[in-house]
Amino acid sequence: MAVFLVMLECEKVESYNRARKRIQPLVNCKLSGTTWLVEFDGDASELQQHLQEIILQNDSLFIAALNHDWASINMHLARRWLTEKRPTGPV
Repeated sequence: MAVFLVMLECEKVESYNRARKRIQPLVNCKLSGTTWLVEFDGDASELQQHLQEIILQNDSLFIAALNHDWASINMHLARRWLTEKRPTGPV
């Protein structure tokens, strides 16, 4: 499975609630209000299709696959989650 960064900008609270319900079943790590790290069995386009039904006309969605080259400051939960998923990542 690949790890993706998913960023969603919602115009309405209902969009956020739908997004949260759609993302929750996936193995994920919430980084901030509408930003997650998600483990998904497919590519970015397939993840986009999986999430597309929750996106309204004025919402924005960004998805990017992560590799082992990442860094963070004071993102302890994300670092721990990524290290567990990708043990060869930064220490």
